[in-house]
Amino acid sequence: MKNRENENFGGFSVNLCRSGTASLRTNDAVYTVVPGCLMVNMLNRPAELLSRSGDYSQESVSVSLDMLLDFPSPVDIDIINMAIRHPVSELDEAVTSRLLDYYALLGKQDISRTDIYGKEIYRSLLYALMLEICDLFRSMRESRTDMPKPRQETLTDDFFRLLAQYYRQHHTVGFYADRLNRTPKYLSGAIRKLSGRSVSEWIALNLVREARSLLKTTDRTVLEISEDLNFSSPSVFIQFFRQHTGVTPLKYRRHG
Repeated sequence: MKNRENENFGGFSVNLCRSGTASLRTNDAVYTVVPGCLMVNMLNRPAELLSRSGDYSQESVSVSLDMLLDFPSPVDIDIINMAIRHPVSELDEAVTSRLLDYYALLGKQDISRTDIYGKEIYRSLLYALMLEICDLFRSMRESRTDMPKPRQETLTDDFFRLLAQYYRQHHTVGFYADRLNRTPKYLSGAIRKLSGRSVSEWIALNLVREARSLLKTTDRTVLEISEDLNFSSPSVFIQFFRQHTGVTPLKYRRHG
């Protein structure tokens, strides 16, 4: 059975321009890419390549949702939000060189290796690269806190902050809309326009991510996890989990 969660989100690709120039459209905006530009694209919303020079080259790596969930500390939602809002960022020479070192190490790995250490080496290198990306976006977020933002971007920031705080307890669009003094329809439309996902989809993604983490890293029962995540009953939690992953919680715990 297909993993429906992966169909909805999938993950993202991280690309770094090495040479040449390109033009691409994403999130209804056009960006010029030059050497040292970092591009983060959601796999379910790929950027449209408009043009590129003959000498254009880039390093690329794709990170699936399953990989993200397997990392020791998952990428937090605020970082994903930054990547959505700022899909193209120009890096300084030192940071570019550091990221290229990771790409070079990843490129030397044989991803078809079936031994446990080969897979773990690749996963660890990929995790290190993602930590570097997270640190970059966190620095960018902090440096932009004093800059005025369009109203929709401010609303999106406020929503993601509320989501990070309350998604375990509150699963309805209405709760977040009330806190932000918007109608559920308006809030979902604004969030979807900027991020490509509705409020209910973001709530579900966070709940599934947390549930998968608890199933993999703890021995808590399905009842305890359903209570931790404020589901009305274990059966409702099981139905929700199966709807978004294609498997039951216990089957996921046994087979990952």
